[in-house]
Parts: sequence; C-alpha cells; structure tokens
Amino acid sequence: MLIRRVFTALILAIGGGSLVAPNAAYADYEHCDALGNCYWVVEKPGTGGGGNGGGGSNNGGGAGQGCSYEGQTVPCVVDGLGVWDGSCYVSRVPPPPGGRTDGYWSIRTCGIYGGVASQTPATWSADPPAGILPSYQELAQRAVAQMNLDGPNIGIAPQTDGAGLVGLPIWLWNTVSPSTWGPITRTAAVPGRSVTATAKAQKIVWSMGDGSSVTCTTPGTPHQPSYGNKKSPDCGYDGYSRPSSTEAGGRYTVTATTSWLVTWSGGGGTTGSQTVDLSSTTTIDIDELQVITS
Repeated sequence: MLIRRVFTALILAIGGGSLVAPNAAYADYEHCDALGNCYWVVEKPGTGGGGNGGGGSNNGGGAGQGCSYEGQTVPCVVDGLGVWDGSCYVSRVPPPPGGRTDGYWSIRTCGIYGGVASQTPATWSADPPAGILPSYQELAQRAVAQMNLDGPNIGIAPQTDGAGLVGLPIWLWNTVSPSTWGPITRTAAVPGRSVTATAKAQKIVWSMGDGSSVTCTTPGTPHQPSYGNKKSPDCGYDGYSRPSSTEAGGRYTVTATTSWLVTWSGGGGTTGSQTVDLSSTTTIDIDELQVITS
C-alpha cells in the first residue's frame, strides 16, 4: 500500500501542561502512524471526496467531511494523538496488563483548542472508535468467523452402531460440505476497507484411539457394503491389533482433526494466511475374532 505521510506541527509545553494546537493538514487518503493506528484523512473539507469509500460522521475524520471545532478548521489526524472525533482526538492503544484482548482500547485527548489539554484513561469498546479502522488482520478474523467452519463430518466403517473385527481394515471419510471441506469464501468490510478470505481444508489427521494415526489429504471414500473387507483407496486404517474391550468404556475414541488453510487479501495488495485446526470425535467397537473348533 502506498502511504503518504502527514506532517503536523505539534508542540507540548511540558512545564505549563498546555498544548499548542497543531496546524491543519489534509489529504484524501488512509494514514497510519508509528503505532499502527490507521485513520481516514481528508484533503478538502466539505467537498465530498473520500478515497476508497471512506466514511465519517459530522465534524469527524471521515472522507469528504473535513474536521472543525467551533467553526475553526482543525487537523483530522495528529500523530501521537489520533483522529479527531468532533471534540477530542482518539487514539488506539495496546491493552493494559490484564485487560481483555478482544475489541479496542483507546484514549481521548481533549481540551486542545481553547482549553487545557487532558487525556482520559484507556477505555475498552467492542467496536472501533470513530475514525479508526480495524486492521486487515482483524477484518480477516471477522471473515473467518462468518464461515462457520466445522471439524469433519465423520464417516467410519464399520458403523458406530455395529462392530468391527481385529485386523480388518477401517474406512474413514469426511462428508463434504463447504463448512467441512471448503472452499468457502467470505468478505468482511467497514467503510473504506475490506478483506476477502477463502478457506480450504488441507488434510485430516485421524487419531484412532490406540496410539496410531492416519493422515489423509482427501476427504476419503464412503464405504459401501459391496466393498466388503477391501481397504479404502485413499483414507483408511489397516486395522486394530486388539479389541476395544481393553479400552475404558469398551470402545475406541476416534478423533479427526481438519487443518484448514485460510488465505486473505485486502486493499493495496495486503495479503495473509493462517491455519485453523478443528476436530470431531466418534467411537468404534472392535471385537476379537472367535474361532470355534470341534
């Protein structure tokens, strides 16, 4: 992303505790300060501009609005103070020690114009303060949340209401849907910024409950009675070496974990990826083959 910088004259008089109002500076673009706070800044107050669809509220820092205080033009954004919300500058800050890590922490600096500058303690809010945009990463997480991704919709043979035998192959599969295998795409947006994310399952690791595991890069093939005791062509377990009666509850617990790869892209060529692991479980009964001789 091309970031053009705003330079403002900001003078703090340490001894007297006063602050000299910075000079107005406008530009119709997104501005990010050294802390990663991002804002919309507008070059021509009241002209209805606003690159990339940036929005705003009256007297705030939105595109096309310009910024003013009691009739005088003021900077929409000042590094170190944040974005103008109509009466104060608001800046996003890191969570305090022990503070919740979701949502947004911010401070407000007020009284700069015609008063005594003061700063409020950091406060939390679920949504971004006026004029502050969520990061691309945060929007990516919103897009992922909209997908409602699931762990595998487990299919297994022998069926959970029947019993298998020691040494016979086990078929494993995931009933495919957008939420269990993908691909699935969702977009999260706020005025001026959007992110589109796509999730696709990469593999399923089947933990068979006896210390063994199977990794499948396909959803697997559903078993049909006509297949008999054949092995699965793409996702199966060669067989248990002992009956499930040796386990607590008399059944093996099978856990299937899907590894999803989520890729996302936003404005200005911003991209990213992450892995999401989701699990499902079932149980299976395995009997010991009994040989009767006369």
